[in-house]
Amino acid sequence: MPLKAKLILLTLLPLLIVTASISWISIYQAKTLGQKEVTVFRDSLIDAKEAALKDSVDLALNAISHIYHDSTIDIDLAQQRVKAILTNLRYGKDGYFFVYDKNGVSLVHPIMPELIGKNLINIQDEQGDYLIASLLSQARSGGGYHQYLWQKPSTGETVTKLSYSAWLDKWDWMIGTGLYIEDVSQDVATMQQAINHNIDTIFFSIVVILTVTVAVIIVITLAINLHEHRLADRNLKELAHKTVLFQEAEKKHVARELHDGINQLLVSSKCHLELLSLQSIDVKFVDYLNKSMHSLTLAINEVRHISHKLRPSSLDDIGLEAALTTLLQDYQSHAGTSVDMLFDTKAGKLDSDVATTLYRVVQESLNNIVKHADATHVEVHLKQLGKLLQLIIRDNGKGFDSQNRYLLKGIGLRNMRERVEFIGGEFDLNSEPGFGTELTVLLNLDGLVYDRTND
Repeated sequence: MPLKAKLILLTLLPLLIVTASISWISIYQAKTLGQKEVTVFRDSLIDAKEAALKDSVDLALNAISHIYHDSTIDIDLAQQRVKAILTNLRYGKDGYFFVYDKNGVSLVHPIMPELIGKNLINIQDEQGDYLIASLLSQARSGGGYHQYLWQKPSTGETVTKLSYSAWLDKWDWMIGTGLYIEDVSQDVATMQQAINHNIDTIFFSIVVILTVTVAVIIVITLAINLHEHRLADRNLKELAHKTVLFQEAEKKHVARELHDGINQLLVSSKCHLELLSLQSIDVKFVDYLNKSMHSLTLAINEVRHISHKLRPSSLDDIGLEAALTTLLQDYQSHAGTSVDMLFDTKAGKLDSDVATTLYRVVQESLNNIVKHADATHVEVHLKQLGKLLQLIIRDNGKGFDSQNRYLLKGIGLRNMRERVEFIGGEFDLNSEPGFGTELTVLLNLDGLVYDRTND
């Protein structure tokens, strides 16, 4: 797993765990509190309905009390008058009163008069509730409430009804009334929906906040990782550049030691042998002397060649153009390839790092041409365009696909690109199979030191 993925995972995992825990606790508490609020709200609505029912029954009892308690009236006549009063006594849209005797026979029912005179003790609602028996039981116990399903007169729908019943001891009658409480269910459902909406809003808010937080953390982590990566890459490039500079310095030192030290000793030894060959010595030693001088000549040339390969002295002594001229002439002689050189720069000598970089780019390019291009002609142009210095290396070889990223990962190409980019230049490579290769380096001399002492 990549390091930045590990950093993001280690950052987000605790956040996700804590957020999930807090979210679960918050939502659970919100649901629990919501259920309690719904229960309290429903109970308060039912309590209000029950109080209204009891008040209605009390008003009905007050309306018939003068007849019920008048002992001078015949009982049958009194009951007839009470029935008439209760039949005509209405309230609200669907409010009425009903009366049953102790056996469950309907005595008063203004909405469904066809039930009067029938024994309804065993009648059940859709849920199997013996509603008349339950109301009689509540009434005998001193008055009470009961819920059941009943047909609503105004709509004809079967809905929940809450009734209150009271007992008339003298006649063994149960008098009651009821309210349809489907509006309670609707109000409770509305409140439950509002609570669920609030919970959904809380959950959505948590998700949005978490998403934004995760996005911010990812962006910050990636930014920090990118910054650290760039810093590490820059430090690595600086280290690589310093290593290259150190290597160049060592090459320069070794080349100078070979040229000024060992090579001079070899030349001195050859001179002594030449002097010795002029002396009167035995003829049989002359052949040995000639062979020794020939070996020394080969050694001198090899030391000069190695010294030049390590670090051409002309690059430090007389400048880049002279060093490139020597390099291209040597390449033309041993590679058998025609070379077209064009140098159009101002007088002076470039900064040592810049000159070394351009020299190594040309040197590495020529090595690549020899190894891979099969070219017969090479062009090297070094031009100064105002404050810009342009180096172009072009060959007519077999070329390659410069869009192939795998081919561009070679050590030589990468080293050239890194060298140029480190000194602030632009490196561009274009090639197509069968059409050769063109390499371009562009440097802005404003950011470089240009020695004008020789102007």
